[in-house]
Amino acid sequence: MLALAGLWSCRKDVEIFKAYPPTLEAIQHLLEQVPSASTQTKFVLSGSVPDTMLATPGGVRVFLTDNEHLFAGADGAEVPCSSCQTLQVEVTEALHKGDIISRGIPTTTITNKLLESGGMVRIVVTCDGKPLHLKSDRKLKIQIPANDPADDMTVFSGVIKNDTFVGWQDSGLPVFQAEWPEPNGNNTVTGYELFSPDLDWINCDRFVNEQTTSFCVDLPASFNPVNSTAYLVFDNIRAVAVLEADAGSGTFCYQHAPHGYQVRIVTVSKTDDGKYWLGNSTTEIGTNATLNVVPQEVTEQQMLNFLKNL
Repeated sequence: MLALAGLWSCRKDVEIFKAYPPTLEAIQHLLEQVPSASTQTKFVLSGSVPDTMLATPGGVRVFLTDNEHLFAGADGAEVPCSSCQTLQVEVTEALHKGDIISRGIPTTTITNKLLESGGMVRIVVTCDGKPLHLKSDRKLKIQIPANDPADDMTVFSGVIKNDTFVGWQDSGLPVFQAEWPEPNGNNTVTGYELFSPDLDWINCDRFVNEQTTSFCVDLPASFNPVNSTAYLVFDNIRAVAVLEADAGSGTFCYQHAPHGYQVRIVTVSKTDDGKYWLGNSTTEIGTNATLNVVPQEVTEQQMLNFLKNL
C-alpha cells in the first residue's frame, strides 16, 4: 500500500498534509484491483469430508479424495479432515494475462526461461486457521478448462522465497487432456487434468523452445525502476514475462525472448504528481532489439480497464 505521512503545522488555522512520493508498492496496490472477485473462491467444510469435487465459477475443479490421509500440518504430522472444525479450501485462478501480471506470477521459470501456460491456480488449505500441505505420498487432482488444450504440458510448482514469487519449477509430472460435463450436463468441457504434488501456486506449462535473444525497452528519463514496471505480453499464447530494470541505465530487458513472436509491451507507471501512465506498443521479437516506448497519461480506471482486458 502507498505509505502516507501527515505533517501538521503549528501556524494558525493552517493544516498541511504531504504524501511520500509514489513507489512500486503503490503500483502493486493498483494491480491488486485488476482480478475479478470471482477468480477467488473459498470453500468451507467441516467434520468428516467424503470424496468431493469443488468447482469454481471459472470452471476449475479440485478433487478431494481419501481426505483422512490427504493433508499434513507444519510439523509433518497427518491431519485428518474430520479433526477440523473448519476446513477451508481457497482456490485462486489466473487464467488471463492481466491477472497473471496483477498477481505477480509471470510465466517464467526460476531461471527466467519462458513458459506457455495452460492455466494456473493457487490452492491454500487451512484447518481451523492453521495451514496444511499435501502429504509427501499424495497428489491433488485438478482440472482446468481450455478451449484447445495443447500437447506436452507438464505440472509446474510456484517457488516462493521470503513471501515473494520467484518463478516456476518443473515437477516432471505430465498433464493430460480431458473432457468433463458442464454442471447442467448439457455440454462437454475440454481442458487439462493434472495431479499436483504441492499446494500453493500450481501451473500447467510447456517450454517455448525457440531460439532466444535479448529484448529491451527504453522509456523517457522520467520513467524509471522506482516508478515503473514493464511486461512482455505474448499475443497468441498465454505467456507473460517481466522486463527487469537496470537501475543504472533505466532500460528494462528480458534476456530469453523467443524469435518471431508477436508481443505487446506494457508499462505501468505512477509519477510523483500522482498521475498514471500506460505504455502500450506492439512488435515482433527480433535480434537484440531495443524498443522506445513513450507512456501516455491515463486515469486509474482506464489503466484498470486495459489490464483487465489483456
